[in-house]
Amino acid sequence: MKSTVLITCISVALLFSCNLERNRRLSDEEVNELKQAYDDSISLVLDSLYKVNIYVPPLYDKQAFDSTTTINFYELAKATQGELKLLINSKLITNEIIEIIKMHAQNNADLLFLIDKTGSMEDDLVNIKNGLGQVINALNEYQNIRLGISFYGDKNSDGVDWFSFRNFEMDYSDAKIFIQGIHVTGGNDFPESVYDGFFESSKLDFWKSGNKRMIILIGDAPPLEKPLSDYTLSDVIKKANESNIKMNFYPIVVTPSIVTSGKEIRTYKKEKIITTLYPNPSIGLINVQFERNDSYIIEVFNNSGEVIIKDDYTGDHWVKDFSSFDNGAYVLRAISKDKNFETSKFIVNK
Repeated sequence: MKSTVLITCISVALLFSCNLERNRRLSDEEVNELKQAYDDSISLVLDSLYKVNIYVPPLYDKQAFDSTTTINFYELAKATQGELKLLINSKLITNEIIEIIKMHAQNNADLLFLIDKTGSMEDDLVNIKNGLGQVINALNEYQNIRLGISFYGDKNSDGVDWFSFRNFEMDYSDAKIFIQGIHVTGGNDFPESVYDGFFESSKLDFWKSGNKRMIILIGDAPPLEKPLSDYTLSDVIKKANESNIKMNFYPIVVTPSIVTSGKEIRTYKKEKIITTLYPNPSIGLINVQFERNDSYIIEVFNNSGEVIIKDDYTGDHWVKDFSSFDNGAYVLRAISKDKNFETSKFIVNK
């Protein structure tokens, strides 16, 4: 006798990073929060027999990540034996910081946050402030991690406010007060004083650990180069590597809210484009009726998050036979040519 399977599908957003294979699960609190934000990049599938996370790769525009930023930050990570991450949803920035700490921190380490505080980072700073308590909880899992926090803008346009630094040693409560008082600055053009911010921090006698020295660099804009900066990428790498204990860079590149042209980025948007998916559950055929006749990319993911079907389709009624596929839960994602998308779950139960 065929079993009745009950599925609840919750859509949330997943960060895009260089190490997706870890398949880190989100907490129930994060799922609920992101559900409210209507971000739709992961489907969390529950049934009456077991709980399954279906990790559907997120939709993102490559142009949303400025290539100069990504390349420079990648070079910093590679040359200092760190790791680069790309983040498409600033609501997950706390999660990503905690993941870096869990994967790379050690007892008696030095940890410096080096954070862009210009206008395009405003939403990211809000989420960093809101999540600082969770970050501190992660730090408290270790012994004697010294904490420093630096904020940088554009030293050519932001005046004396372009740079802020505090060394908190292990008094993390003061860090909460400090970070809450940080406000964004203008930044003038798109590139910012990343290199100068690093060197200003290095002048302040922060680095002492003989075990581990970490820099979590968070920004959405490329570094200013000479003559607008006093330093180069090579200078930063040389400084980070000059001691027996390297300063390991762990950059997080967040999606910027602007590009160099000043125009808003057109990213993928969740919209109603599917009229109905039927029958569901199905013993074989799946029909997808679209709102209008258009060109679509149709992707189907199994419960391991693998793409098992990818079709380029034009029309308003897509049909596929799934009778040769295993019984179980699947997620279908349809993407229109104007970058609207919708996901829908279905069950094959032959």
